[in-house]
Amino acid sequence: MEKTAQINKVVQSYFEKNKDWVMVPAKDLMPELIKAGIFIKDHRNGLPIRKVLRNLKASNQLHLIPFAHGVQKTKNTNWFFIPSNQSIPKVIRATPKVKRLATTSKSTTKKKHKDEDYIIDLCDEILGIKASRQHRFDFLQGDLHSNGVLRTKLPVDGYYAPKNLVIEFHERQHTEAVSHFDKPNKMTVSGVHRGEQRAKYEQLRRDLLPENGIQLVELDYSLFEVTSQKKLVRNKKRDTEVLKVILNKK
Repeated sequence: MEKTAQINKVVQSYFEKNKDWVMVPAKDLMPELIKAGIFIKDHRNGLPIRKVLRNLKASNQLHLIPFAHGVQKTKNTNWFFIPSNQSIPKVIRATPKVKRLATTSKSTTKKKHKDEDYIIDLCDEILGIKASRQHRFDFLQGDLHSNGVLRTKLPVDGYYAPKNLVIEFHERQHTEAVSHFDKPNKMTVSGVHRGEQRAKYEQLRRDLLPENGIQLVELDYSLFEVTSQKKLVRNKKRDTEVLKVILNKK
């Protein structure tokens, strides 16, 4: 039960520092839980804390973490932390409608090594530091969700804490309209198209990261050799040379 006590301490401290928050996704507290030594690292976007909460629920011991509440979906549960002095928001009390996804084979769902991962791998080698991938900062948040309560922390591609450095790799959808990503007929909860929202969030990173003492380096795909589909050729030697010129100035 020592781990549950430690988790409660971290969550309590988080809400004491962030008094305006009435609910936060459990996965968003992973950096705090890792910093406290409860978990060694994050995995699959919050899996360590989800496993703890799932096991407590299965053994009828979820009351040991009174902050924890779950929204049951078709197969999985979305976990949230709520301050102990707050009533459970309607978004938690009501089970949301879930769109059933078409079944796909394991081979099609297997994650590919994206160009972004390839570039951050090279940056790790050059800098001699492992980046915190998809890192989230408390001060960098997106628009309000449709429930009017939650804001999602915006991820960055790679954060190098010892250097106070963030690296963002921009694929083609960051500079040109791509229907697969932008879905022109679909609006976001902010009332704008996906492309417009992406541009807004990129500007937020440009504004807020330096304001908080963190240097931002943006790497456009056009800096590297690409295919006709504007995917990286992945000439490691040449790409490393390009990155060294940029990163050695930092």
